[in-house]
Amino acid sequence: MKFRLTIAVKIIFGFGFLTATYIVNAVLTSNTLNKSIAVNREITEIYNPTAQGLTQLEDVLKETKMLIKSWVFVDKKKDTPDKRRLQEIHETVFPELNERLVMLSESVYWDDEDRIQYNQITVAVSDSLFPLHQDIMSQLVDFGDYDDAMKMFLIIPSVDEEGEIIKMTESLVVRLDKLVTKYQTISENARKKMDGSFTNFQKYVLYASIILIFLAVIISVLTIRTLSKPVNVIKDILLAMAKGVFPDKEIKVGTDEIGQMSAALNKLIHGLKEISNFSVEVGKGNFSSSFQPLSENDNLGNSLLEMRGELKKAAEEEEKRKVEDANRNWATQGVAKFADILRKNNDNMERLAYNVISNLVKYMDANQGGLFLINNNDENAVFIELVACYAFNRRKYLQKKIELKEGLVGRCVQEGETIYMTDIPIDYIHITSGLGDDNPRGLLLVPLLLNEEVYGVIEVASFKEIESYQIEFVEKIGESIASTISAVKINLRTTLLLEQSQQQAEEMKAQEEEMRQNLEELRATQEQSSRREQELKKALNEIQSQKKKNE
Repeated sequence: MKFRLTIAVKIIFGFGFLTATYIVNAVLTSNTLNKSIAVNREITEIYNPTAQGLTQLEDVLKETKMLIKSWVFVDKKKDTPDKRRLQEIHETVFPELNERLVMLSESVYWDDEDRIQYNQITVAVSDSLFPLHQDIMSQLVDFGDYDDAMKMFLIIPSVDEEGEIIKMTESLVVRLDKLVTKYQTISENARKKMDGSFTNFQKYVLYASIILIFLAVIISVLTIRTLSKPVNVIKDILLAMAKGVFPDKEIKVGTDEIGQMSAALNKLIHGLKEISNFSVEVGKGNFSSSFQPLSENDNLGNSLLEMRGELKKAAEEEEKRKVEDANRNWATQGVAKFADILRKNNDNMERLAYNVISNLVKYMDANQGGLFLINNNDENAVFIELVACYAFNRRKYLQKKIELKEGLVGRCVQEGETIYMTDIPIDYIHITSGLGDDNPRGLLLVPLLLNEEVYGVIEVASFKEIESYQIEFVEKIGESIASTISAVKINLRTTLLLEQSQQQAEEMKAQEEEMRQNLEELRATQEQSSRREQELKKALNEIQSQKKKNE
């Protein structure tokens, strides 16, 4: 079988070669970066901390030499900052520093000789140098013989000979200095190695990028030459189709993949023409237009059929939404309208009731309505009273008194719930018009509720059935009406009480005036009686005097 180099094979070969080259480049790059990262980790986690720790230990030993001299020669007091510092080095500084260096020495980057060397230094410090410090500190704590201590541990002034502590300290410092120098050199060499590796890596990335770009250009040129002519034909057709223009002739079909694409494109064009015709019919609103998808798996064709169903459903829902919006706007405007009515007519109950029921009947396009209020002026004789009635654009003057548990109105008051009926009892209510006298088709009774207290009932009758949104509207404004009625009742009761109070005040004022006049008359009478009494006493005295004279 003759091997045919298809377009897929060409593309797979070209991109496979580029992919393999990229993978090799990625592996080399990753190895280089990993090595650099490892070297950097050695520097930052081992070499630099080791050199720094050893340097700190060297500085600490030098500091102990100065502190022990200060202890012997200068500070004769028991407690000084230098003495406390030396003790701190013994108890805290050296153990912590040694612990850190021991952890570093356990890494694979320390050789055995360095571990042995460091161990010997720390053993000398712990077992020899520090015990000498402790001896001299204990001997001098009570201000003992400084000459013996200086001869033993420090310097003999007469012969200028170094003592044991100085010699041991300087020896340890020299050994530590060698270790410090070694690890500083290792760190510097590793850093230079890493810098050189990064420089080589930069060159490698540059050369690899150039090679990859060159290979990509060559593969792209070969691919374009192989595919350009037939693809350009398909491209021109697709560009024309992108502008909505279908080709007049079918595309020539070959035997390779592009030929298969041409055959598929011819079939697609035919299907798109049918889709175009179908879309025009659907756009005209002809949702019954027939259309056959190219196959069971024709996503576009099946989607168009679903679209037709969704558009039909959307049209129906849009119509329903318009109705709901209109109903909602109607209710919103009605709430505002009746809020204004309630605000303007809140000082007269009769005028308020008539304006409410007349405007409600008109706004609902109903035929008749009545407003019933609970009359509780006499607590012993509470009843429901029809305070306003309106029908067919004219005011009705009816006197109607209903007991609390009587009829549908009484039931509405007792239950405190809306009653809507389409099957209305015979002779319950009649609507009289120029066309005759007939029973309504819809009867609505809504309680006027405020804080679970019923103030009255609105009754609306209509030849048409009352819609649910109208019922909700009446229920919504019912609370506002109840609130206003409550306020009007309170205002009227307050006004009546105020008038009664004023009348009582005037009566009391008149009674006070009358009492004042009576008191003045009584006082005048008392004064007159007093004068008469004085005159009588005077006359009696004169009589008695005259009688005595006559005797």
